[in-house]
Amino acid sequence: MNILLLVLAVVWAVAFVVYDREVVQKKTFHKKPKKILATIVAPIVILFLAIYTTSAFVVASRTRHAVVNDPEMLIAAMENLENIQRERETKLARDALKNIRPDDHLHAPIGGNPEGRIVIYEFFDFNCGFCKRGHAALVEVLNTETDVKHVMKNLPIFPVSQIPARALIASRHQGKAEEFSNLLYETSLVPEAGERTTEREMNEKIRAIVFGVAQRAGLDVEQLKKDMESPAVEEELLRTRQLAEKLGIQGTPAFVIGDQLFRGYIDASQIKSAVERARKKR
Repeated sequence: MNILLLVLAVVWAVAFVVYDREVVQKKTFHKKPKKILATIVAPIVILFLAIYTTSAFVVASRTRHAVVNDPEMLIAAMENLENIQRERETKLARDALKNIRPDDHLHAPIGGNPEGRIVIYEFFDFNCGFCKRGHAALVEVLNTETDVKHVMKNLPIFPVSQIPARALIASRHQGKAEEFSNLLYETSLVPEAGERTTEREMNEKIRAIVFGVAQRAGLDVEQLKKDMESPAVEEELLRTRQLAEKLGIQGTPAFVIGDQLFRGYIDASQIKSAVERARKKR
């Protein structure tokens, strides 16, 4: 690129000299307004292009020299770009947080204190390792904070997580979603690797595991199976995906606490700090 700019600069400079010598100095133009204007404009344009190209060459050369000899400058620029992008994403997320409506969790399972003044939205996938750690931290906080409402937003990233997600949403009708959720997190929901199975066989094995956990949680399994096929379950999954897109959430876990959005795992102390901040702002 630098060589190309240098060549162009030389070409424009030569063109200016040739034009000035052959046209302007020899006065090989007719003294008509249009011809005179063209004679004045042409060398100015050529000279401008020569200066512009030369300047671009100098800037490009100095930039390359600075990057090669001072790579920390490039690192600082990248960090600044990341900060700008992060601030933009944070602003967009905060604007979106203001638009969360009560019907966004119309069919979502609820934990903690259903009447709690502080609301925590947890976006998760039961087969996500960081989700398991994040949920354990959240449970630790819920055990000590009595005014926190926990809204469970199933965002299955892995195909094998669809069945437990639907089961948890359906369990809200029996009032045992919190117990069921905790047990699902403690259970390996993916069958052990063995003989090659079809997708249908895999789903049947997962369903057997999930319904076994449901029975341990004290749920009516037959009723749960019926509720899993209800339109409310599909609607909740759709609402969760739409809300996640609105908030810029592309993976799990993620937490919304008050006016703060956390993407990725956070520990119990971070959750408590966010709850306290939300409480002070009320």
